[in-house]
Amino acid sequence: MLGASNYFGDLAPEIVAKEFQPSAGLLYKYHHSSFFSSRYSFTYARISGDDRNFKANSYRNLKFESNIFELGYFLEFNFKKFGINILETKKTFFVFSGVNMFFFNPTAKLPGGDRIDLRDMGTEGQKLDGGKDYSLIQPAVTLGLGYKFNVKRKSVIGLEIGFRKTFTDYLDDTRGKYPDYNAIAARQGQGAAEFSQPQTLNGHPVIDTGTMRGDPHLKDWYFVIGLTFSLRDVTNDPCAPPRS
Repeated sequence: MLGASNYFGDLAPEIVAKEFQPSAGLLYKYHHSSFFSSRYSFTYARISGDDRNFKANSYRNLKFESNIFELGYFLEFNFKKFGINILETKKTFFVFSGVNMFFFNPTAKLPGGDRIDLRDMGTEGQKLDGGKDYSLIQPAVTLGLGYKFNVKRKSVIGLEIGFRKTFTDYLDDTRGKYPDYNAIAARQGQGAAEFSQPQTLNGHPVIDTGTMRGDPHLKDWYFVIGLTFSLRDVTNDPCAPPRS
């Protein structure tokens, strides 16, 4: 699979075309029948977000990028019988749903060009007394749909989109309230404090502790649009050409 990925979250309340990033994957399917198949996949996706994309959020000056590595199991349903049998259609729409586990790690770019892990900065006070780091390994539920067709009997090309409903609000390292800027600067250094409140890099004042930094009521989503190519290994082909 080759395609593109994007996300919804605190830094992207709606789709931003320029934030589409590359994605790729490997998949294996086992067909239980002409309608149902199990699908196992490994997917790489890249996501990003930037407050500068939205005038209402530009003051906040938050931004991130993250690589996602995902292992998933999905159940796929074809709207028409699909196979290489002459009695079955050669093309169909389909839907799929399932679960996956994924690894992510939001980062930001330093002035020199290097990237730094935002989780290690504790941007919402995770490194202060009483704070707790969020997990970089998370589950998600996937819902998707697509269209596929046979090419030369045993080759299949498909186009699909799959939405991942996550159970974390930290894909973009942004969830709750602004922590104590001075406390972070004293314990972790001025750089960590500036990543916590990056509006200060633009000359704006420190925001009061406890002010909303993100919306904790909505979890983050990411989605993948992909073009797939697969080869079918048919053990018993009822329509196999005669042997010469």
